[in-house]
Amino acid sequence: MNILSSACSTAAALLRRTGFTPRHHVERCPRVRRLTPAAALACLALLAACSTPYSPPEILDANTRFPGLVDLPAQAEGRTIDVLLVHGICTHDARWAQQVVAQLMASINGASMTTSRSASADASGIEIVPATVATPAGRLRFNALIWSPLTTPLKRQLCYDQADKSAICTGAPPYPHQRALLNARLKDTLIDDCLPDALIYQGVAREAIQLRMRDAIVRVLADSDAPDNVPLVVIAHSMGSKIMFDTLLRMTQEAPGSHAAVAAQRTMARMRILVMAANQVPLLSLADQQVDIAAARAAPSDSLQLLLQQRGSEDRRRTMAPLMLVAFSDPNDPLSYTLPPERYAGQGVAVYNILVSNAPTWLGLLERPDDAHLDYLKNPDVGRLVACGVPASALCTQ
Repeated sequence: MNILSSACSTAAALLRRTGFTPRHHVERCPRVRRLTPAAALACLALLAACSTPYSPPEILDANTRFPGLVDLPAQAEGRTIDVLLVHGICTHDARWAQQVVAQLMASINGASMTTSRSASADASGIEIVPATVATPAGRLRFNALIWSPLTTPLKRQLCYDQADKSAICTGAPPYPHQRALLNARLKDTLIDDCLPDALIYQGVAREAIQLRMRDAIVRVLADSDAPDNVPLVVIAHSMGSKIMFDTLLRMTQEAPGSHAAVAAQRTMARMRILVMAANQVPLLSLADQQVDIAAARAAPSDSLQLLLQQRGSEDRRRTMAPLMLVAFSDPNDPLSYTLPPERYAGQGVAVYNILVSNAPTWLGLLERPDDAHLDYLKNPDVGRLVACGVPASALCTQ
């Protein structure tokens, strides 16, 4: 009886994650009311059959080794380590940054928030959310670049279509038609709130977004007096990676010696770890190419590749510390791609791909696409690997 009770509880929890409740099933599916108790329990047990095939994560390269955030201060000669956070598609706010920092620090012994200035709106419209964390090895200074305010006004044009209004759509007229609950959830989130960010960036607003991101990057890095040998970590999710790389590349093309060009060069010189969760560069880079059958056989270099090539040129003039690219992908995330080592690894650059499960897979048939894509940096497995590295630091909980 305890097993059946547990199955019912698990199934109910899974159903609630999709917006369903047992009451919804009874009202919407009359046949359920005619099931015997034994048959109903069997159905619940079947619904409860779920798996997370990549928890614990699967590291694809047996030679994967990279330090976690907690071990980087030892390389900084007592200086503070800078960590830049950049979110991806879908509406985000300061709470996202706070949740990510909390998740990253959860595995580090003795980590504590020592200072936390209030979030500030950059003149560009990008919100900068700072936090400083003390660890046993030294301090980490986080700055999250929240670019959602740039696209939110445009996305409000779609509020009339949302069945369950999001925070940015409060006050919009209710959606008058019937949608299946799971379809409604996917339309409200992935289609009405998330996909528009990619369309906006790839359209006529792209240059304006890059210029505003440029100003935010310059402002954040201008607050740091760290020399090039002090590590910098960039953690970017989804399309945030593409915006970051495009912007840095644009900055390197400004007048030599300009504030922006110097800031971009120092960013690449200091970068020790680049974490890409839900890498979308292979997909989004298609928008940068012409329709040319011959050229399509050999894809041109994307902005990340061009930045790495510039960094390699710098390597020939001076010795830089290695850069590690760590890409987290959930194979059930329809918007994520692994990072091909043959395209990005090279002189002083190592590429590591790690597979994770961000949500349960039901009966081997479905993992909710929204959870699969949105929850990387809330995934404890991801947080631990970024914070503690591979192999795990002795400064982390075992």
